[in-house]
Amino acid sequence: MIFDLHPKEKIEELIGREKEVEFTISQLLSGNWVLIAGQREIGKTSLMKVVLNEMKGRYNVRGIYLNLRGVQSLNSLLSLLISEVNREKINFRIKLSFNFVFTSAGIELKKGSKVVNSLLELLNSLDETVIAFDEVQELSNVSKQFLDVLGNVYATNRNVHIMFSGSYVGLVQTLLNPPSSSPLHGRPPVEIRLKPFDRETSVYFLKRGMEEAKVSFDKYEETINKLDGIVGWLTLFGNFYATRKMGYEEALRQTIEEGKKIMIDEFNHFLSDKRNRKLYLMIMEALKFANKWKEIKTGVEIKLGEKIEDKSLSMALKNLLNYNFVTKANEEYRISDPMLKEINFSSLR
Repeated sequence: MIFDLHPKEKIEELIGREKEVEFTISQLLSGNWVLIAGQREIGKTSLMKVVLNEMKGRYNVRGIYLNLRGVQSLNSLLSLLISEVNREKINFRIKLSFNFVFTSAGIELKKGSKVVNSLLELLNSLDETVIAFDEVQELSNVSKQFLDVLGNVYATNRNVHIMFSGSYVGLVQTLLNPPSSSPLHGRPPVEIRLKPFDRETSVYFLKRGMEEAKVSFDKYEETINKLDGIVGWLTLFGNFYATRKMGYEEALRQTIEEGKKIMIDEFNHFLSDKRNRKLYLMIMEALKFANKWKEIKTGVEIKLGEKIEDKSLSMALKNLLNYNFVTKANEEYRISDPMLKEINFSSLR
């Protein structure tokens, strides 16, 4: 169902992204790897899962989906990959013999096996497979080793097709613009950046969902003005209104409250390794009324009660842009998501 809160897995459930599905599939089949980018709740995971299912249904190519949220080491990645290979019963073109043993439950790692060697053996032994690395920026702390593995796989096993999703930081930036020293130099993935729905598509999405749920509805413009074209928030509202049968005002209020919780969690995750947490919080507060660099700086200094260096502000704004919390156009900065605008960042100190 369109208003089901789980990521979509069937193409008929994925409204407004049909062209992106077909383009992603065409790129994977041509031998290119793909990076799917965009802000939170924009539909990256749904696109990846639909592509995996379409590749299996159309071409009998099996797929593995790996959610890397919180996976920050190659050891954790290897454990997750082994689990999914066993769960999906993925085939091998070359028998694993050095770092693995076969059991009734599937493959298991031999004691004492080295992580990088094991990853290489496993990935290079796979038969025709699509692997989706969701939130790949989580591996930025081990990016060199991971890139070495990817470069080896790209050169060795043409049967492995890879999709990534992530924010424009660390590892993702290196994937898109690999330096001459990178094992992926000259082999960047094709970038597909998902954008919010335009108003026409947003109305169509809500209409399809309401019709499917057999619910009458006429407040399309008012709803889109509040939630923008972010498919995750439109889906959440539709679930509250059409599936749970809440009244309009209550459904909208609940959507905003739940959306704020999700984005607070996301922003706190972003801040977890930032020493100047307070600066980022005050920038987000300043962006509610200021858009130009100098205005933002003035607003932040007033809120902090102290001067800040130009370099510190510019670096913080760049990080916010890279994580899709902020957008920039015509030298103006704006908060990207309507739920972020609802958060009192001063209270997150």
